[in-house]
Amino acid sequence: MHCLLGSSADWVILGPDIALGYLLSDQNYDVWMGNARGNRYSRSHIALNPESRDFWLFSWHEIGIYDLPVTIDYVLEITGHSSLFYCGHSQGSTSFWVMMSELPEYNSKIILMQSFAPVAFMANPRSPVVQAFAQNLPAVEMAFATLGIFEFLPSSDWLRTSTQLMCSETSPVAYMCQNALFLVVGFDPQQMNSTILPQYLGHMPAGSSARQGFHYCQLANSKGFKQYDFGALENFRRYHQMSPPDYRLRRTRVPTVLHYSSNDWVVNVTDVERLASFLPGLYKMHLIDLEDWNHLDYVLATSVKEKLYDMVIELINRF
Repeated sequence: MHCLLGSSADWVILGPDIALGYLLSDQNYDVWMGNARGNRYSRSHIALNPESRDFWLFSWHEIGIYDLPVTIDYVLEITGHSSLFYCGHSQGSTSFWVMMSELPEYNSKIILMQSFAPVAFMANPRSPVVQAFAQNLPAVEMAFATLGIFEFLPSSDWLRTSTQLMCSETSPVAYMCQNALFLVVGFDPQQMNSTILPQYLGHMPAGSSARQGFHYCQLANSKGFKQYDFGALENFRRYHQMSPPDYRLRRTRVPTVLHYSSNDWVVNVTDVERLASFLPGLYKMHLIDLEDWNHLDYVLATSVKEKLYDMVIELINRF
């Protein structure tokens, strides 16, 4: 499962012999790549139209309690297996923790969970973009509501075409594309594949609900891993308390590997270590041994196979 604003394309964008989807397939594994609701590949609701407000009234909480469980059940039904391996990048990890907190019976369906840039606690983000949104969240929410914006960075033909032109290797402003990404995820120009970047930006941003971003900003402000904060009155109606409840991370009993880095500007090492203390099934913590490794290097870095995927596959084979 991909990150916020990502898609299933993240797992194959680097191509054969490098991308995790191809590498696992070469090892004769079935590879199922999910798409979170609301992205460009996951908008075909049976009753709601993406042009309507009601379609977008969800965060990664709903992805974790509704979409991810039925996706896992579908995979197991089609393959005839009783359990599977799970890899989640950023939001793909967040929704997993939500599922385990609210539906702990899914522990029995997971052989091993491997988390890339594991986001649960976000008390210490270094990204100035994340900090700015979090610190001004009430104003941002009001602006979105006033303007009737419920989707965050939607995918469009115009956006894909313009970013591919501006971010191509021959573009005089290509450096601006990289720097814009680095302001969010952390600077790591050495690992940035400038040839792949225009192709990646043809898929990303793939769109998400505004509430998904708001929910992450709430985590940064609350310093906890909590359900969505609707305000005191609505919280009381939904949760029977004035503030949103904490997710019950200790319900996650599956063997878990946390892959993380010191230059991730979204999820800080301190926050990953705090998450680890709540996981009874913690199997391994893997700090990437490159000091500039950032939040997107898990799917884009030039040395991602040697620094990450070889270990990921070795652990899957071990289990």
